[in-house]
Order: sequence, then structure tokens, then C-alpha cells
Amino acid sequence: MTGTKLTVAMSESDRTLRLLSGAQTLPGFEMDVQQESIEEIFVKQISQASYDVSELSLASYLIAKGGGDTRLTAIPAFLSRSFRHNAIYVRSDSPYTHPSELKGKRFGFPEFQMTAAVWVRGMFRHEWGIANEEMEWFTFRPERVPVDIPATLTEGDIFEALAEGKVDAIMTARRPPAKLFPASGEGGVLRRLFPDVWNVEREYYGRTGIFPIMHLVSLKAETVQQFPKLPKQMYELMREIKDEGIAGLLETIRNATSNPFVWESAEQSAKLMNGDMWPYGVAANWAQIETFVTYLQEDGLLDRSFTPKPQEVFHSSVQNT
Repeated sequence: MTGTKLTVAMSESDRTLRLLSGAQTLPGFEMDVQQESIEEIFVKQISQASYDVSELSLASYLIAKGGGDTRLTAIPAFLSRSFRHNAIYVRSDSPYTHPSELKGKRFGFPEFQMTAAVWVRGMFRHEWGIANEEMEWFTFRPERVPVDIPATLTEGDIFEALAEGKVDAIMTARRPPAKLFPASGEGGVLRRLFPDVWNVEREYYGRTGIFPIMHLVSLKAETVQQFPKLPKQMYELMREIKDEGIAGLLETIRNATSNPFVWESAEQSAKLMNGDMWPYGVAANWAQIETFVTYLQEDGLLDRSFTPKPQEVFHSSVQNT
């Protein structure tokens, strides 16, 4: 018997693939999986609440909440997390090797309000001692939530802009094209800003305990009103899939990736992160969400009077996770 159909939109990863492929389901529901880019998913969900369940930018969700939008709720299943030191690029002939050297320079983001950009500007202020007004910001696509930003919207491709010297540095979640940045990360037109970026990121985590959250799982409030148990059910399912993904990553009878040294990396991560490489739940993540809210407020993207508590961000059924 066919269950209630839920529209679902997420990027593919070992944290989502078993749901998207139909290998794991929720009893009583049929998943109607939408095949769209992550950028399209974000725009449709934040502007129209188009999906019953979708991956969503943490920044866009909190900005919308701060503006009084009640069309969505969320669960603390964080489908994307990433250190973003490695996402800062300069030209290979650039003299810069540290963000502190970029004061007063031209810096590009795909979008000002994107979660990764908020984290990076927060690090500019709190890690590297450079205030927002001491940088010249550029963006390369319209903002998905209407906000006032201190950046110049620029036409063209962000990678080409850096290669052509129109900006001095960029932060981009997407890897530059191979013609500009080879698979080895060396010998191209572009390079990462930090020469020893992987150890820089490990040091940052060891000192702060922050593995930056990028995306959460949002649910349409109208759907949740009809199925009030859905948020907790979805959280438990997403946590189970994530845990199975990590177990598969560590399993040595087969390599779940095309990385020859994946087990070394996974074991190092487990050691550094005390066994929990990708924590879900409110308790393990609320402190960094509070930090992120502060960064949004400092950016002027969130009113300082909006200091949300967990129950204002996540559905009531997942508060004790």
C-alpha cells in the first residue's frame, strides 16, 4: 500500500544516499525525491517552502527565522559541515599566505549570506583581527534572502575574476575548475591561501571544538502540523543513515570511496574528534550555533534582538537530542 507522499530535496552523500535511493524509508511515507542542484533547493525552500523535507543553508534558515518566517521548522541533522580555511583561494603568484595579510584587499564570495561566507567573515574578525569594514567585499550571484549587504554584486565567474586579478582572494564552497586548480592542488593558476591548510584546520578544531555546520534539514511547518511525529522520525532515520555511512567509511573489506588513504584519514578524524566525526543533535551542537548567530548579528544579517533558544530553531520533538 502506497504511503503519504513527501517531497524530499537533498544533495547526495553517505548521509543521505540511502534515503534518496529508497534503500531506507519511513513507514507510512513515500519519498518523492527531487533532482535539483543544492543552490536551487535552497532558493526554492527558503522563498516558497517548496518541499516537505529539504536540506537548507543554516544561515538562510536563521535569517528567515529572525525575520519572523514560520513556514519552516528544522531538525538537528547537519547534512553538510566543513572547515572553510581550505576554501580560501588566491592566485598562485600572490604574495599572500595568511588572511591577516588581506586587510584592505578585494575579497569575493559567491553570495554574502551563504553559511560558509558567514563563518569565514567571523574568522576574519575573531581569528585574524580584520573587521568587515576593513575589507572590500564582492559577490557573484544575487542573495537568496533579500538582505542589505556591504558588498558589490559583480557579473561573471568568481574563479575567472580571481584568475584575472579582479579580486585578490575568494572563498568558494565549490572547488575551482581543473584548468585553474589541478587535482594535486599545486601548479595551477590558483592556489589555496594557507600553505599548510589541513593542519591549520586541525589546530582550529583542537582549539575551538568547532566543526562548522553548513546545512541542516528543514521541514515544511504545514506538513509537520499534519504529521507531528515526522520531525522526530526523520531525525532518527537521518541519524541512522549517517552512522551507517561512517561505519561503511571505516570498513576495510571494501573502500567506499576512491581515496587510497581514506582509512588513515577517517581514523585520524575519529581520534581528533573523540570518536564522533559528524555529531547530530541539539546538545552537541548548540554552542557553535550560538557562535554562528553572533557572526550573523555582527554581519548585520540578523537583528541583535533575536537571540534564539533551541526551541525557536528546532522542532519541539527533537529538543532532547
